Amino acid sequence: MAKARTVSRPPGATYALSDTGPLISAFQSDSFALLAQIFTEVHTSPTCLAELINHGWEEEVRAVAPTLVVVNLTLSEQNRALTIASHIVQHADTNDPITEHHLGEAQVIALALRPAHRSDVLLLDELAARAIAKQMGVKLSGFPGVLLLAVQGELLSAEELRKRLERCREQGTHYGAAFIKQVYEMAKPMRRTQ
Repeated sequence: MAKARTVSRPPGATYALSDTGPLISAFQSDSFALLAQIFTEVHTSPTCLAELINHGWEEEVRAVAPTLVVVNLTLSEQNRALTIASHIVQHADTNDPITEHHLGEAQVIALALRPAHRSDVLLLDELAARAIAKQMGVKLSGFPGVLLLAVQGELLSAEELRKRLERCREQGTHYGAAFIKQVYEMAKPMRRTQ
């Protein structure tokens, strides 16, 4: 099981912070190994860990430790996360008016604001949370963006990217056919021709 710990970063390490959604997509499409190739560690919050377990991903979480690291928030970060969650609820793109339902996203946004994480990428798919994080100056991507990085780094083909996104959609992730086609089209010119 991923355990909460204090973070000390080796020089030159590239980390990601992630909300629950992109991690579920990674598990649905058997893509966590790609994340581990791109990022030294993937950090998440205790609330996101609880959400992963509640969604039935406990075995997968255990399998990816120690790459998936749960980072505890300070009391001031917890308070900041509550404020961020209330901003997410008030955003026009939110579909859920309950503040507590946005604590996972809000916590990883609060973690992304730490000086040690300012150059890291936050993996976040939910539109309202992305808008709030962007307003706060957080560097963002979503799971499809990570797959695009994998194609660019020649770890994956454009066709493999498309299949992984379709696998997520088949398991309930809200990636529409038009969106998958758009990401696939973006990926096609990224691979060098042989």
